Amino acid sequence: MSRKNPFKLLDKKLETAPPELRDKVMADVSKAKLILEIASLFGDAIPASINDLFINKKN
Repeated sequence: MSRKNPFKLLDKKLETAPPELRDKVMADVSKAKLILEIASLFGDAIPASINDLFINKKN
């Protein structure tokens, strides 16, 4: 059984991705980031705002 050492492959030069693939990946990343920001807004900010709205603060 001959096994190749995968760590020896780390020294090889990396190939560049095609521009179409790079653009698709960057578009997917930006969509995922937008979804995470919207989820954060609805998950954190709105419940805290509603909670602050209904708490009676004594001045």
